[in-house]
Amino acid sequence: MSFAPLAPWIVDALVLLALVVMTIGTIGIVTMPDIYTKLHAASKAVFLGVIVLAIATMFTADSAFILRVLVVCAALVLTTPVASHVIGRAAYLEREHMSTPGAVDESGHHLADEESLTPAPQDGVAQRRPPVVISTGPASPAD
Repeated sequence: MSFAPLAPWIVDALVLLALVVMTIGTIGIVTMPDIYTKLHAASKAVFLGVIVLAIATMFTADSAFILRVLVVCAALVLTTPVASHVIGRAAYLEREHMSTPGAVDESGHHLADEESLTPAPQDGVAQRRPPVVISTGPASPAD
């Protein structure tokens, strides 16, 4: 059985599926309440949409073009999780709190907030310590 007569229909269905997935991801980016859920919508939906488009491309292209599409897919597989992690880590370091209703925050933000409070002075108001800055660069010489 040959798939040649069905190839245009399969490609059209895959392109429509990719379009729907990427549109849902874009709507998710706009409507989600915090950076963490927006990041999830962006990374998952765009990645899945592009992979489905790549599969659609493989149905209609020659072998040289298919190899290029596979290289692009491999680059996406390697870079999408890394980029998502870096963005999420930057939000965490900036103390961006989750604002999604019902979300469970297991990142330790509440621990960092409690540790940054000094004991309450006599007037009963706690003072915050300045945040700890961790430098990864070379240490500067002492004066």
